[in-house]
Amino acid sequence: MQKESQGTGASGSEQQNKPRKRSGLAWTVTSALLVLSVIIIIVSSFMIRAKLMATGLASSTLLVKPTATATSPPTPTPTPIFDPAVGAVLPSHRVIAFYAVPGAEPTGPAYVLTTAMLTQLMQQGDVYQKLDPTHPVQLGIDLVVSVPDPFPGPTGYYSHHVDADTIQAYVDFCQNHGLLLFLDLNFGQAPVLPEAEFFFPYLAKYAFVHMALDPEWMFPRHDGIPGTNLSNVRATDLNPVIQAVAELPMKYHVPRKVLIIHQYRPSGDGTASPNDAGQAEIADKRNIVLDTRVDVVFHIDSVGGYVGDRADKTQQYTQWVKGDMQKYSNFQYGGFKLFYHIEAKTRLMTPEEVLALDPAPLVVTYGN
Repeated sequence: MQKESQGTGASGSEQQNKPRKRSGLAWTVTSALLVLSVIIIIVSSFMIRAKLMATGLASSTLLVKPTATATSPPTPTPTPIFDPAVGAVLPSHRVIAFYAVPGAEPTGPAYVLTTAMLTQLMQQGDVYQKLDPTHPVQLGIDLVVSVPDPFPGPTGYYSHHVDADTIQAYVDFCQNHGLLLFLDLNFGQAPVLPEAEFFFPYLAKYAFVHMALDPEWMFPRHDGIPGTNLSNVRATDLNPVIQAVAELPMKYHVPRKVLIIHQYRPSGDGTASPNDAGQAEIADKRNIVLDTRVDVVFHIDSVGGYVGDRADKTQQYTQWVKGDMQKYSNFQYGGFKLFYHIEAKTRLMTPEEVLALDPAPLVVTYGN
């Protein structure tokens, strides 16, 4: 009985525990489902928020685009390139100029600045203008500013400079009357390039100021005295000045310059002694540098006043300009000088005769 009773008790206890186990299992499942639901809700929430944010950004981007209208950057204004050919005298014009050392009447009509001198210059220019209207005349003054001396002077160079006030008076006169001004350098024994550079500020400042070189009075090797000895110069003496003048227009934005090189006697090209002053004024004209940034003019300065002078002057121009231009191809223009008083003895060449030279000179100067 006791055993049965005990067995019956145990069985009852098991019967009582079975509902508890089922209840615990149900609770566990329910909790798991709740957790899973929460996770699903949280994940869904994040996904919805992410989608909303993406949609919002897209909408925001769509809204911003129309307000941020793209504009093309402004087109930069190109810097104009300076052209020294604009306003250059040659080859479109012909220069008619009066020559002089200031205050020295025998040298030329421009020795003094007067209304009478200007009137005479204008009248002379008008004749050439009518004969060749295709080359409008530019009037000018060829002024010796580096003057040769028969004595060494304070510098020991057998030359002196015209004072600054006188030069400025000529500058002002030319500026006021629309004239060109050529600063003519005779050098003596002065160092060639430094002497030229001394006058460069005028060329840099004034578009109408140009330069001329006269080898007749140049003694760069200190081997002679102006007015006493004949000179002999070389291309190496002249080329540095040619190239230095050529650089000025682009550096200072002025029109291309004219550089006159006077020639009074033959060159030494083809001779046995080209460096002999008795034979040649320019030893090696063939070696003169060609620099198209400057308009080099070989200007024939032979002096007449004797029987047959016009034929000689014509022959010299033909040989020293046309002939040398064809042989050496290192310069483009010819110039020609006449002397009112000296050549009146045998008759001054007329403008018609001057323009009949081949090629017709684009620079014509008149001395006395």
